Amino acid sequence: MNVQMADIICAIATAPATAALGIIRISGDGVLDLLLPMLKKKSGAPARLEHAKATLCRIEDQGEIFDEAMVTFFEGPRSFTGEDTAELCCHGGLYVLQSVMELLLRKGCRMAEPGEFSKRAFLNGKLDLIRAQAVIDLIEATSRAEQKNALSQLEGHLSRRITALYERLVELNTALLAYVDFPEEVDAPEEDTLQELRAIEEELSALLAGSNQGRLIKEGLQIAIVGAPNVGKSTLMNRLLGYDRSIVSSIPGTTRDTVTEGCRLGDLKCHIADTAGIRTTADPIEQQGIDIARRRAEEASVVFAVFDGSRPLSEEDQALAEEFGNGRNLAIINKADLPQMADTEYIQSKFIHCVKISAQNGAGCAVLDQWVREQFSPVDQTAEGMLTSLSQARRLLAGQQAVRRAIEGLEAGFTPDLASLDITEAASAVGEVTGDTVTEKMIDNIFSKFCVGK
Repeated sequence: MNVQMADIICAIATAPATAALGIIRISGDGVLDLLLPMLKKKSGAPARLEHAKATLCRIEDQGEIFDEAMVTFFEGPRSFTGEDTAELCCHGGLYVLQSVMELLLRKGCRMAEPGEFSKRAFLNGKLDLIRAQAVIDLIEATSRAEQKNALSQLEGHLSRRITALYERLVELNTALLAYVDFPEEVDAPEEDTLQELRAIEEELSALLAGSNQGRLIKEGLQIAIVGAPNVGKSTLMNRLLGYDRSIVSSIPGTTRDTVTEGCRLGDLKCHIADTAGIRTTADPIEQQGIDIARRRAEEASVVFAVFDGSRPLSEEDQALAEEFGNGRNLAIINKADLPQMADTEYIQSKFIHCVKISAQNGAGCAVLDQWVREQFSPVDQTAEGMLTSLSQARRLLAGQQAVRRAIEGLEAGFTPDLASLDITEAASAVGEVTGDTVTEKMIDNIFSKFCVGK
C-alpha cells in the first residue's frame, strides 16, 4: 500500500439504522485511483466520474457485486474537505453499508476519526472554527431559530465580523510596534490607537451580548409553571406539549415532584417544568415538592404564574403574585371558559405581562407562543449569526478584557509597548474563535466532538 492511499479516509455519514438510503463518504488524494477499478456501469463497462455529477454505478470486486449506488465525485479543492471527495449513496441496509466499507478498507482506505472530514476542511482553508461549530449546531438543531442561526454562520456572516476584528487588532499592534522601534520616524499613535481600541471594544461588547441570545437559542428557554394547587398548571403543561404528560386531578397536591419536558414555543425550543402547587402544608413530602418548585422558578429564564380566573384570589394566590410579579414573568389567568371571579386588576398590577386563556379547551393558548416569540426569539439578529459556544464566548470575553486593559493603560499614560502586550493578548484570544491563532491541541479537541462521517 502506498503512502497516498493510506491517507484516504472513509466513513458511513448517515445514522446507524436501516433506511432506504445510506451514504459513505471518502476523501483524500487518490480517491479516483482507488474507486474507479471498483465502479462499473450496468453494461459492465468501466464507469466515469465527473466533478459534481452523480453517476449510477455497480460497486464490484473480482466479479462480485456489493451494491448499486449513486456515486458523486467532487474534485479538490472544489469539495467540502478541499481534497478529492466521493459520496456513495448506497442502499441503506446496515449489512450492505458495512460490506462496502470493508471493501474500501481492504482497498486502501482507513476509517475516519470523529470529525476528520471537517478537520481536513479547516486545515485546507475551506472552513473556519465558527463555521465548523455551525455544522454541529445545524445537525443538532431542534428549532427554527437554531436552524436559521446555524445557516447564517455557515454563510460566514459571523466569521467575517470576528475576522475583521482580529485583523484590526493585528494592524493596530503593528503600528504600535513600529512606533516603539522607530519613534523618530513614526508619529505617536496614542490618540488614534485609543479611538480604534474603543471601537473594537464596543464591537466585542455587541458580539458578547449576541452570544447570550445565541446560547439561549442553542440551550433553550427554561420555563417554570408555578401556582397554587388546582389552578390548571398540569392541564396547561399538557396543552403546551400536545399530549398528556402531567397527571391532572381535582385533588389538591397531586403534583409533588417537578415534571419537565421539551417543546417549541415561538422560534425557540423550551424546557417546561410543571411544579408542585405552592401552598401551606403539613405534609413533609408535599413540602419537598414545593421547595423544589421554588428552586426551579429561581433557576428558570421565565416563570408562568398561573391563577384560576373562576374563583376569588386566595391568600396563596396573592403571595405568589407578590413573589413572582415582575417585568420578566408572565401571569396566566386560566379557566377563561368559566364565569370570572378573580381580581384581575390586582394580578395586572403585579405583572407587566398578563394573558387570559383556557388550558382546558385551548382558547387563547396561541398567545403564549406569540408572547415567547416577542420576548425571547432573536429573529432579527439571526441574520447576522450569533455565537452559541460558551468556549467561544469566553475567548471573546478574554479579548475584550485585554482591550480594556490597553485602553486604561494608554489613558493612564503608559507607554505604547505596554499597551502592545495587551493588544497582542486580545488578538490571540479573538483569533482563537475563528482559528487564526488556534493550537493543534485545540483543533483536535474541537473536531473530536463531531460524529464520525462529518
